[in-house]
Amino acid sequence: MWDRWALVLLALSLLAGTQVQAQRMVFAHYMLTNQDYQGNTSQEAKIAAYEREIKEARALGIDGFALNAGGWLQQPSYIEYAAQMFEAAARLNDGFKLMFSADMCCGNGMSDVEDMMRRFANNPRYAHVYFRYQGKFVLTTFAGEKQGVPFWQQVRVDLATGQHPSTATDAKALPQVSGAPSNAPLQIFLVPALFWGGELPRVAAVQQGFNTWKGAIDGSFYWGIAGVPGSQGTLDQLPSSEAYASVVHEANKVYMAPVALQFWGANANRYYEYSGGAGMRHMWMNAIEKTHPEWVEIITWNDFIEGTYISPIDDPNRYANANFLTASGVPTNTRDYFHSHAAAGELMRFYIEWYKTGKQPAITHDSVYWFYRTQTAGSHATAPKVEHKYGPVSDVIYVTANLTAPAELHVQCGKHESEVHLAAGSSDTAVLFTAGSAPQFRLMRGGKLVVAGVGKDGIAASPPFNDYYYSTGMMGR
Repeated sequence: MWDRWALVLLALSLLAGTQVQAQRMVFAHYMLTNQDYQGNTSQEAKIAAYEREIKEARALGIDGFALNAGGWLQQPSYIEYAAQMFEAAARLNDGFKLMFSADMCCGNGMSDVEDMMRRFANNPRYAHVYFRYQGKFVLTTFAGEKQGVPFWQQVRVDLATGQHPSTATDAKALPQVSGAPSNAPLQIFLVPALFWGGELPRVAAVQQGFNTWKGAIDGSFYWGIAGVPGSQGTLDQLPSSEAYASVVHEANKVYMAPVALQFWGANANRYYEYSGGAGMRHMWMNAIEKTHPEWVEIITWNDFIEGTYISPIDDPNRYANANFLTASGVPTNTRDYFHSHAAAGELMRFYIEWYKTGKQPAITHDSVYWFYRTQTAGSHATAPKVEHKYGPVSDVIYVTANLTAPAELHVQCGKHESEVHLAAGSSDTAVLFTAGSAPQFRLMRGGKLVVAGVGKDGIAASPPFNDYYYSTGMMGR
């Protein structure tokens, strides 16, 4: 028996070491437990809501969702939500792909990971929706290093051979997945996000971790959001991404790089200043020019407890069923506490095309994007706690402009008015703000108004709650 397992592991390891150039693809991390923000409890309404989100993501150039799945068998709602998402993708049948990101932080075991793969990758209705690479079903993770190499080797062997069959049922899920899943053999392509050397590791730590894991994985994903991108210091996560890429690519394995709008762990007592679109640019250009990842994962589509979300939802507090917020520590009864990040998604479209084609997209119309916090840097609300702030936290509005020709940007905010001369092309700048009503923006060229816009949110000097989510917006013609 053990000899046969050894041969299986050897064969899988040899296969894992052979890699051809991957098509460049972009995924967005999707929190399955945040599904109820759309506020309707019927199965069909939820499937329709997922269809809408898939269309929204696809319009930005995103190729698929990595579905964050936590306590799978212990919390059957994961199975129910995943089924609705897969059904939505199957009905649309437009090439949008789904894969699981097994969240190993808080309860998933071997049986959970194996069940989620078998239940959907082995499902005749949904197998074509599941993302495959080199004929294998891709599985990524959040964490998983604590489970150890033998754990993931066993997962691979069990799925490849049908051993330790999955038997769980879920009567509440869609009929297509409510019964016990098929235990037919399936091959996985494992690209986990293992925290080798912590959140901001350098080459030696990544190499040491990889040396331990290289026989069990097919690639690696760096979960690089807790940092100040482009800061060129100890908090800069770009060197960490470069370390992952160099080590993983040297071994001829796949690298998946992270991109984020900002990182504020609203329930984690820390904030990292990304300087609006400038931080996002640093992450994208690092991928485009230096790390050359086969895939990019945007962190996240809809993790509203962090500042990373880019989905165009206006405010989850507006939806009665947003019950995932109740244990977060953020105010769940306050409208407009969460701000739209739709403009960030629109700016992502520009970089996604650049990454996929390798060429900067032509700028054929003027677009201006803004990002700002809705409280002054010196304000001190007591909740949620933000005792740890990293990076250049200051009273500024961050602006990214994609212009067809030079122009002047005028920004009126509180008592402060700024004028900035912007060059043609794509650039980032920042202007001061003071507390007051929502900022106003005017783009002028040759003494004539090109386009104007107004932010959605004012800026408070003494807010009732700490709010470090960017308020975003855009104007264009």
